[in-house]
Amino acid sequence: MASIFLTGGSGFLGSHLADALVDAGHHVTGSVRRTSDTRRLDRLELRQVELDLGTEDGREAGAAFAGCDAVVHCGALTRARNEPEFMAVNATGTLRLAKAAARAGVRRFVFISSLAARGPDGAAGPASPYGRSKAEAEAALASLRGPMKVIVLRPGGVYGPRDTDLLPLFRMAARGWTAIPRSDAPLQPVYVSDVVAAVLAALEAAPPSHPLPIAAAERHSWRATAQALMAAVGRSGRVVRLPPPLFLTVGALAELAGRLTQSTPPFDRRRARDLSTHAWTCDISVSRQCLDPWSPEVGLEEGLALTAEWYRRMGRL
Repeated sequence: MASIFLTGGSGFLGSHLADALVDAGHHVTGSVRRTSDTRRLDRLELRQVELDLGTEDGREAGAAFAGCDAVVHCGALTRARNEPEFMAVNATGTLRLAKAAARAGVRRFVFISSLAARGPDGAAGPASPYGRSKAEAEAALASLRGPMKVIVLRPGGVYGPRDTDLLPLFRMAARGWTAIPRSDAPLQPVYVSDVVAAVLAALEAAPPSHPLPIAAAERHSWRATAQALMAAVGRSGRVVRLPPPLFLTVGALAELAGRLTQSTPPFDRRRARDLSTHAWTCDISVSRQCLDPWSPEVGLEEGLALTAEWYRRMGRL
């Protein structure tokens, strides 16, 4: 078994990774911030170290990496007040972390990027500050030289138990209705356990020279997704299709409220565009080959049902 350093372990995807790495018998060190909610990590047999990707100078990280075989870098900002905040953590912080890992003799660095680094279907590049920060991190990692092997994974929209972003949609569906954008753009969300399986495979696979997209095997329409969501909560109800400009207006108003309250809103114009205007699909055949025997196993209907079951068990639905 290997010694793994995991960032972002207190978050949605990171907490599932922490569970899986510990269950696989690895010796895990998880980085946390001073403000992190560590309750999920506290119950696991892993070591916790405090690390701030936005300000860390690399010396403490280097000490924490001592004896580690691999780094799984899942920590990132998905919400920020402006582009410099995204860049400070997602780009500069990632490069700083990778350099410290290389100096400490870490042999493998698995970076959890995002399909946003590629940009939406048909785009020439990333279409948001978040996407640009991930793309810059990928470019910086590609410039590293030395024996440390780097592998980049680009998950699409990840969902599953412990996610809070989709909870409002589940609650609407449980009340007998749901709102979706009036869009023909296809969806290819990926269940969290399939992303975790890809990361575990990446710890062993030969690193390719290009990022690997991670998504579900099938694509779905918004209408089919809404119907699967209603089925997951055991309700039949009305599906309301809203025009994209309405989504953008809500996102802009949420950003304004965030500026007034000096907080980061959970919904903004980037997320509004991602939902109502852009399509996010990808060909995962190359990922199947590189990460063999990885392949996504959880379909949309099953994944939404498992997520709804967890919300109910936690008393949130």
